[in-house]
Amino acid sequence: METNWEELYRDGISPWDKGAPAPPLVNWMQKNPGLLQGRILVPGCGFGHDVREIVKASPSAEVLGIDISPTALQAAGKLPKAGSETYEQMDLFALPDTLKNSFDWIWEHTCFCAISPARRDEYVDAVHGALDNDGQLLAVFYLDPYDEDHRPGGGPPHGTSREELEDRFLSGGRFIVEEKFVPEVSYEGREEREMIMRLKKAHL
Repeated sequence: METNWEELYRDGISPWDKGAPAPPLVNWMQKNPGLLQGRILVPGCGFGHDVREIVKASPSAEVLGIDISPTALQAAGKLPKAGSETYEQMDLFALPDTLKNSFDWIWEHTCFCAISPARRDEYVDAVHGALDNDGQLLAVFYLDPYDEDHRPGGGPPHGTSREELEDRFLSGGRFIVEEKFVPEVSYEGREEREMIMRLKKAHL
């Protein structure tokens, strides 16, 4: 059963939103100043905290945050702008042709773990199709979101594994790993439970 994200946002139920950008993203940009440039897509952007943080670090970048929830995007639009960021209501799995093969970067945070695991191959297809030649996917994947009350199969969020990530993204030679590591900083409670991967779109 698919999650009704608009209903949750409309009812004010958004425990995944921490009111701040993802610590692994902030830390990575500090360590790699100027690398995140060009046209950047942020799927499942919610209230846009990561979108604005990217714009602050890379003012010349063209950053587009998309989400299927109009309520989330309305809230994002009411927050102080960081620069030239834009938001559009859009489904990652149904991008218009004008946005295909057009992004230099995609920042992934909470979208992969939010969708049904049955759609993960579709996700890989979608991000691969959105990236331009040599475009890159920078992602923090939530490996283990489970606790005593939240078990596998009961998400979102849905966990993953290093093995699954490598199988889905690297099989068929569609992506090349540029870097992969456990982030030094995370939201409280996610320490040692996430994986950062930077994947470059390969020429097939």
